Amino acid sequence: MGRISVWLWLLSLTSLMLAACAPRAPRQERSQPRSSSAALALPARSSEIEKHGDAARGRELVERFECNRCHEGTGLGKAPLAKNCFACHEQIISGRFPVSAAALARFRPHVESAREAPSLTALGARLQERWVVQYLLAPQDLRPKLTPTMPRLPLDAAQAADIAAYLSVGTSNAAASPSVASPTARGNSRRGRELMEQKGCASCHAFSGVPPFVAGEPPPTGSEAARAAALAPDLRFTRERFRADQLANFLLDPRAIKADTRMPNFDLSQDEAVDMAAYIRESVLSLESVTAFVRLPLLSRRVSFEEANRRVFSRTCHHCHTDAQSSGGDGGPGNTGGFGFAPRGVSFSSHASILAGYIDEKGERRSLFEPVFGGTPRLVAALLARHDEARSGAHDSVTRGVVRGMPLGLPPLSAEDIQLVESWVAQGKPL
Repeated sequence: MGRISVWLWLLSLTSLMLAACAPRAPRQERSQPRSSSAALALPARSSEIEKHGDAARGRELVERFECNRCHEGTGLGKAPLAKNCFACHEQIISGRFPVSAAALARFRPHVESAREAPSLTALGARLQERWVVQYLLAPQDLRPKLTPTMPRLPLDAAQAADIAAYLSVGTSNAAASPSVASPTARGNSRRGRELMEQKGCASCHAFSGVPPFVAGEPPPTGSEAARAAALAPDLRFTRERFRADQLANFLLDPRAIKADTRMPNFDLSQDEAVDMAAYIRESVLSLESVTAFVRLPLLSRRVSFEEANRRVFSRTCHHCHTDAQSSGGDGGPGNTGGFGFAPRGVSFSSHASILAGYIDEKGERRSLFEPVFGGTPRLVAALLARHDEARSGAHDSVTRGVVRGMPLGLPPLSAEDIQLVESWVAQGKPL
């Protein structure tokens, strides 16, 4: 790929910046802090998840699914710039991206929320392998301050187990003997909450389901502290996510467990770390019930392609489904393939390319508007399925978990945007 083609491809990635500032659907809370997966990924029996994977196969899969395009700490080399999902955002923010000063000024506000992805180093020293499998199959909105989320990749349960096995043993750890707090120590949960308020944990972390903390001062926008805070997970997931024998150790000395963590060291005593771990693990969670997505009726006014393209297709879909010819041969994972997805030939670059449809598993052209499940057009079903995935795998009678949710790795479209697309389709997809 020539230098000009590379930059054309990188310029096409700026659609992600626009998608990042699209209206975000209200966050859906669940009644239980548990993982669940969609029908495309969940194994038939939970015992399949319990089976330990093959780490050697896992490394091959990490390479196949191109995990290094987003993450450090995969054990693979850094992805080339033309395929590095966050490097171009950094170049825009630093002023090194080769466009005009006016374009840089226009782009910068849109990439601040899409410049971070967590490192996978020392994953086995921190996280439960079984949780990693579940998360790969049904990614959750783990980090509320990040706009992008982990995409739902075309994985089956065996592949997820293999990747989890590799990441649990194949990524470097920081310390030879990090265990300093007794894994059997019984902490004081009440004291743990008091300590979390004193240390200002709520400045970075959400903790859904517990009484609100007194939040400290948020770090200045754009600062390194703010970038670190963007990676802070919602602590409601920690009890199922983190190894119980290492949580207090991580609180005590984060970098002894994960050398590149941005979690600061608060100089806790062992008793304080154990108390805070007790509150994180044992506090009663009171979570709101799932709110069903409300599908709006079709619009009675005319909807043009120009409006649907401006509000939805060019802002969101074009990022993964772009014109391959003008972007140096790489049309994104939804067109020419990537992240483990086979080439499907879906381009949202023009009215004609959208009408051209996609290539199915048999190599045949199919329409994006063919009816599925009660007559819902496939394109609309994919937009609805993303809401199902955001509710942790719950599926309604329209999507049934068979259609992969779109946009991949981004928040669901608003009900108004889906209404617009569905109305455009119902009106015959006019120009």
